Order: sequence, then structure tokens, then C-alpha cells
Amino acid sequence: MSSSPRNIDPSAVLLRAAMSDFEIPLTKYAVSILGDLEEARDVVQETFLKLYKQDPNRVGLKVKAWLFTVCRNRCYDVLKKNNRISNLEEDQVSEIPSKDKDPVEIIKFFEGRDAINKNIKILYSLIEELPARQKEVMRLKFQADLTYKEIAEALDISISNVGFIVHSALKNLREAMNDKFND
Repeated sequence: MSSSPRNIDPSAVLLRAAMSDFEIPLTKYAVSILGDLEEARDVVQETFLKLYKQDPNRVGLKVKAWLFTVCRNRCYDVLKKNNRISNLEEDQVSEIPSKDKDPVEIIKFFEGRDAINKNIKILYSLIEELPARQKEVMRLKFQADLTYKEIAEALDISISNVGFIVHSALKNLREAMNDKFND
């Protein structure tokens, strides 16, 4: 036996903590963009590999925003690679249908629920109908549970812009829900 102290790899410590805290939220987020669970898992795995290769001091306290930024960028790389998008406008990207027949089933799988409330299903479908930027911010805020500051860092926009986008998206969702239930 050696009497020398064990070297602790700070990158491994950061990776373990990040995987414990963010693997499921990152996978949900990737599925919401890609519409495919297996591709989402691959993207999340690549995101964590990239994290391991980073200097832990560089990532620092911004690990959550860093992970969601890398995951988001990798998802869009996958979409481009798979020729799902080609020079489309941002709003056109949001209209690309999912490969899966029912995205709610994927969410149900992760949350371990037996049934998802009808109103939640409607809300998720309405979120998918939002303009691309609003949809992206809503995913990061409510599915990934990022703060306004973390969303701003992930999307490279100002915190006040995040607030405006959330406000606009909520207003649009409220109006759409009212229209749905008043029909």
C-alpha cells in the first residue's frame, strides 16, 4: 500500500456533481428540441464529455448555464447534420414536426407519471406554437429551471430581454389558453 495521498481530479468531481444535478433536466431539454430520446441522450453524453475536458475553474459557478448552452448548441448541430433544417428562418424551425408521435409521452416517461393532466397537455402544445425565441426561453425557464441570469448567459442576451420574452410568452399562452377554453 502506498502512503501517498490520493490525487483528486477536480474535473471528475465537477462532472459527477453536474451529472447528478443536471442529467435529467438536460435530457428533457434536449428531447424538447430534438424530439428523439436516443439522440437527446447522445447529446447530453457529449455535453458531459465536453464538460470533463474543460478547466473546472473556467466553468466555475456558471456550470448550469454552461451545460445548457453547450447542450442547446449541440442539439442544433445534430438537427443540421440530420438535414432537418436548412437555411430556415427561426420561426420555421419551430414548425418542424417531432419524429415521435406524442412528445408528451416522453415527458411522462421522465416524470414517471401514469397520466398527465389534460390542461398540461394543452399547455405543452401551446408552448410548441410560440415563436422560436419565446419557446426557447420558456423551455429553459420552466423545463430546465434556469434563472433569468442563466438563460441570458445561455442565449447570449440581456437579463431584461429574458424578462421581456418570458412576459410576452406568458401573455401569449394566457390568451391561447383562454381561446381554447372559451371555444
